[in-house]
Amino acid sequence: MGDIGQQPALRPKACAEEKKLYTFDDVIRERAEDLDQVPLIAYPRERDGVDDYEFFTGKELNRLVDGATKALIGMGVEPVYTDTVAAIYGPSTLSYILTIFALGRLGYTTFILSPRLPVNACVSLLSNVNTTILLYAPQYLPLATSTSSSLKIPLKLIPILERSQYDTPTSSLSPEFERKGIDGEEEKKRVLIYMHSSGSTGMPKPINYRNTRLFATFRTTQKLTAFQSVPLFHAHGFISFIQAIFVRKCIFMFNGLVPQTNETMAKAIKGAVLNGQMAEVVWTVPYVLKLLCEGGAKGKGVQVLKGCKLVSCSGSRTPDELGDVLLGEGIKFGTVFGATEVALILTSLDRPPGDNAWNYLRPPPHIAPFILMRPLPSQSPSLPPHQVVHECIVLDGHVGKMTSNSNDPPNSYHTSDLFIPHPEIKNAWKPIGRLDDRITLLNGEKLLPLAIEGRITQHPYVREAVVFGVDRSIPGLLLFRGENARGLSDDEFLDAVWETIEDANSKAEGFSQMSRDMIVVLDEEIQCPITDKSSIKRAAVYRDFKDVIDDVYARLESSQEGSLVLNLPELETWIVGKFADIGIVLENKETDFFSAGVDSLKAIQMRAIIIKSLDIGGNAAKCSNMVVYDSKNAAGLAKALLELRSGTAGGHAKDDIDEMKELIEKFSVFEKRSTVKGRKPESFVVLLTGASGSLGSHVLSRLITSPSISKIICPVRTRDESPLQHLQSALKYHSFPTLSSSSKIFPISADLSKPDLELPAPLSKQITHIIHCAWAVNFALPVTSFIPQLQALRNLVNLSLISPFENSAKILFCSSVGTAIATPGFHVTIAESPIPDLAHASPTGYARSKLIAERILEAASRDFCADTTILRIGQIVPSTVKGEGSMLWNPNEMIPLMIRSALVTGALPDVPGSEAKTASRDFCADTTILRIGQIVPSTVKGEGSMLWNPNEMIPLMIRSALVTGALPDVPGSEGICSWIDLGTLSRSVVEFAGLSGSSKEGVRRSEL
Repeated sequence: MGDIGQQPALRPKACAEEKKLYTFDDVIRERAEDLDQVPLIAYPRERDGVDDYEFFTGKELNRLVDGATKALIGMGVEPVYTDTVAAIYGPSTLSYILTIFALGRLGYTTFILSPRLPVNACVSLLSNVNTTILLYAPQYLPLATSTSSSLKIPLKLIPILERSQYDTPTSSLSPEFERKGIDGEEEKKRVLIYMHSSGSTGMPKPINYRNTRLFATFRTTQKLTAFQSVPLFHAHGFISFIQAIFVRKCIFMFNGLVPQTNETMAKAIKGAVLNGQMAEVVWTVPYVLKLLCEGGAKGKGVQVLKGCKLVSCSGSRTPDELGDVLLGEGIKFGTVFGATEVALILTSLDRPPGDNAWNYLRPPPHIAPFILMRPLPSQSPSLPPHQVVHECIVLDGHVGKMTSNSNDPPNSYHTSDLFIPHPEIKNAWKPIGRLDDRITLLNGEKLLPLAIEGRITQHPYVREAVVFGVDRSIPGLLLFRGENARGLSDDEFLDAVWETIEDANSKAEGFSQMSRDMIVVLDEEIQCPITDKSSIKRAAVYRDFKDVIDDVYARLESSQEGSLVLNLPELETWIVGKFADIGIVLENKETDFFSAGVDSLKAIQMRAIIIKSLDIGGNAAKCSNMVVYDSKNAAGLAKALLELRSGTAGGHAKDDIDEMKELIEKFSVFEKRSTVKGRKPESFVVLLTGASGSLGSHVLSRLITSPSISKIICPVRTRDESPLQHLQSALKYHSFPTLSSSSKIFPISADLSKPDLELPAPLSKQITHIIHCAWAVNFALPVTSFIPQLQALRNLVNLSLISPFENSAKILFCSSVGTAIATPGFHVTIAESPIPDLAHASPTGYARSKLIAERILEAASRDFCADTTILRIGQIVPSTVKGEGSMLWNPNEMIPLMIRSALVTGALPDVPGSEAKTASRDFCADTTILRIGQIVPSTVKGEGSMLWNPNEMIPLMIRSALVTGALPDVPGSEGICSWIDLGTLSRSVVEFAGLSGSSKEGVRRSEL
């Protein structure tokens, strides 16, 4: 942006005395006094003109503003000396511009309204700021009348001036109008204009721009002649316009009365020539850029842009493919990012030569100290740093920030805009969407639709694409046809754009990919709700097309069956083939679905394909939503579907408890341990699974402090990065950024499901302790889907038994209180001993798999002399120790959701007799290490403990809310909560291990 640290130099004036500038009207008068009069504004001369530009110097601009001021006075708009608001509603024409400047000269604050606003939005905005006058373009008289009649305060209606009213020979005969007796310093603080937010998530809100704020924007001015298609009711459009006047650079305005097409835009830019030089910079929005790129790289739109020094977009995210086309043609392209509430904060216009990362924006140096990029919570710890999503927060002190919406940090503005960092360029950020764009599916997966939508809308047949699926099982897509797709059937249209959709799918995560059955094609006459900046009004789309979206999911759940009849071998082959069609490769009919990458969305999608394609005897309604997971593999699914067709399904279904018993028996056979006498390890070597997880990272932080431990082996599974990089990313996410630098940590690529875990034999023989924290957490899966975890456990037991030392490697398994949560009775005491009945586990595959694991370890201890310890851990909460971990809750956990519900209900739930027993990550980690390292002279093997905080207390945040009255004192709100935080727990584990010199005893019993 040039040298943003300097104020633009002003030319010598006609008078010797330098005047101080307080308002933008002072700037206009200053330009009139410039000795060197140059064109400042170029606007088409004719009403429907495109490239017939008429030029206006500073002196001519001031003359026209003075004429408009006198014309308004003649219409009863008297000068004002107190805060008074006049609104303007119309297209960005020359008369529109001059009316705004004339109102400013008269002392008014002008509320610049988008001509797309409906009556109710206008009423809301004008009421908000006590508007007394509305100037309107003639075509909007009905809206102006309706707005006036709906307001509770008097509103004077005046048509926007026409040129014949202000550009007259007589207007300059009288002295130039000037308000007398005003205080410049006070005027500087006054609001010159109001603009408004887009209203994409509700009613738009007014945003004020004081003269001081507008003057601050002059620091980021591009000192280039410009062509602008951005209308003046956009903040960027208005600010770019007044910046050009301030630095005496001509700005060519697109005719606000002419439709924007490839033809008109290309012609307007090509004709924007001053002194033989084309406009140096083009300011536009992604929608117009898309129009210009019609015809591809060799089309006339792209070719005319090649004559400019710089092309820039603002207002909404520019699809990558669009910018790449321009860069491929040698066009310097960059974007600017800001908001009405905070002005410009990021740009990619000032990239150094050779830097093609146009879609990664950087804060200018004077703004950078006031920009905070904060990672969103609940992201996978295995994400590489450049894929971690951040929200942009503008801090107090930024001169462009005119409002605050948060005290975290104090007086900050949370933009809700989301970014990811560049892998290599420091402080460079790629916009990927907004918080309110995020679609949370029924299973909790969150997808950001802008990348998918942006790619699909690049197809010339697609006008708009909108992803839907909030709180649904799988996502879908609304496609709004473009005019050039008229005449195509829906199937022909989909066939034409399918390659583009497949390309978008190839770049998206599995759960966010679009299947053909979930796509709705809408006619070209149907309008998509969009903002002035051509961004989708997502909430409005979901509201207006609710019935269409509901119908998609009704069809998905429909009991209408197909007609295909197959025998068992044919059905097995068909199932394997259909999974391949949706991107899942099954090696054979026995391949476990979950292990092959079938997530819950793919399972639901496959069920829909089955019902649509196969004859299942009229029993589609009896086909379980989880029939795929329940069937485990293609062979099982084929058998289940045949039984469904014949009506015998469920007749010999295996009992869940019997299934658990079979798995216990299957995985309770181990290698016999050879007798080893006399040899003891010189130090402890710990194999820690799940080190990249929440609990595992805290355990790791404790292990490295123990002088008894020489090495900590951390097996990880990663394809795209080294084991060390993977672990570093995870530890940084859990707020342990320097932990991976410890020389004790040995990250290694491994597969726990393989018999040898893919560990080098010399390394395997060093292991003295195994802490098993890793376990798949998915409460929707059947118990058989946890077979890979049970295989891994058996492999770890076998690893412990081949230890060359006198004692086998000690195993500590992190289990769950879910293994006993279904114990009959109320306020039952659960002993720290084996669970007596398999039916006592919570009826989820996760809890049952943990109980199966406990039984496997009991057998290993009893029959094979394995040294095992089981820790049943309850609800884990963040560390309570500052500097240890993030100290942040996962907002999607049960307790945070319960607390957050009070913001809506004003009360906490009344759960009779409830005592929330929770464990912090640090306490869990300490206790884990404590239990595994406890060397006692005993022949007892297979011991167990249950972990919770013995100190019952009302959490501070609840107590404070009750005391201050923020929450009503309702029944149940005094319920006892016992928090076990991660920091305390992990320290206790170290002490139990005997590795910190302490013999501290831990809690031995738990009341559930």
